[in-house]
Amino acid sequence: MTLPFRFSRSRTVAMWALCAAFIPLTACKKEEAAPAAAPAPEAAAPAATAPATEAPAKPDPTTPLTAKWPAGKRLLVRTETQTELEMGAPGTAVVNKTESQLVQDIAFIPLAERPGGGSEVEVQITSVTVENRGGGKVVSSFDPKSDPKMDARNALSPTLRKLIGTKLKFHTLADGKIEKVDGVPQLLSRLNTGATPQAMFLVRSLVNEDAIKSWNTLHLGLPAQPVEPGTAWEVKRDVPFGPTKFTLAGTNTFKAWAQRNNKRMAQLVFTGTMTTKEGATSPVTLGEGATVTGTSWYDPDLGVIEEAESLSQFTVNVAQATGQTMSSKYKAKQTSKLVELSDSSSGTPAVSEANAPAATAAPKTAAPK
Repeated sequence: MTLPFRFSRSRTVAMWALCAAFIPLTACKKEEAAPAAAPAPEAAAPAATAPATEAPAKPDPTTPLTAKWPAGKRLLVRTETQTELEMGAPGTAVVNKTESQLVQDIAFIPLAERPGGGSEVEVQITSVTVENRGGGKVVSSFDPKSDPKMDARNALSPTLRKLIGTKLKFHTLADGKIEKVDGVPQLLSRLNTGATPQAMFLVRSLVNEDAIKSWNTLHLGLPAQPVEPGTAWEVKRDVPFGPTKFTLAGTNTFKAWAQRNNKRMAQLVFTGTMTTKEGATSPVTLGEGATVTGTSWYDPDLGVIEEAESLSQFTVNVAQATGQTMSSKYKAKQTSKLVELSDSSSGTPAVSEANAPAATAAPKTAAPK
């Protein structure tokens, strides 16, 4: 959710860059299996006829990398994205440079296991802060701790403030993928009520089911089969970007077990490229040479990626009504970290009063879904 406040075509492109989920696709790994114990010896027999002792079974070095949702826990993930943008004006040699920073906190609370595998997970936006700089000066910003009376100065501030406290519910599959999201229509209705045209554009571009699914950075790109250190596997997914989608394809490698935060974690390395999604008809296209690289660390006890860092470098081309093309170069650094793990009771309502449609009063109490 990148959210500059002076709305022009150039500012819009900057907004799309930060909203894209450029966390490298990673994997999770459980503890390696211990060597199989030797079979118990048989009862003693005469020495001349005693059977030979069988050799211990050879341990399997591979381990399944499965997604987990720790029961009874609340996981708070903080994602920070810093983007540098160089944008050229069509037909001129003028290049504008801007910098943006987005910090987003999202809490995940497992509610219940689903038949056949997977989980129901409550998802809550707890904080969003944005700062945009141009020429070394802050040109726009949003801080949820600021006085709401000041929101009138920025067209998008009221919409951003409505996001804080929003609750949705993920229905995940056994492999960690998100099958569907509950609460999206209610959220869209709330955000669009009384919104400016700029804010409504924001909602259409950034708050949709595909973009919401990308909020889960805990279980991305898991391999379908067990792997061992040194194993690489292909990963591929669509990346929402404003009114279009890009295709991110690359390779994840389980590099090694490593010490991180006084824990034994699996270190995973990703390298990939992005291309314009095949069949896309948007005026927004991706230039050649778009790359994404990153490293992440997976905690086998929790079954989640505790930390990840990535670097994305790409060029976006936007066709103008005049027939010219505006090109913008992006460099985005992103980190994601599990900053809080606490106990939480299950059964919390997945769609709260916070994201009920403004025109209809939400019930005082709502049964958990």
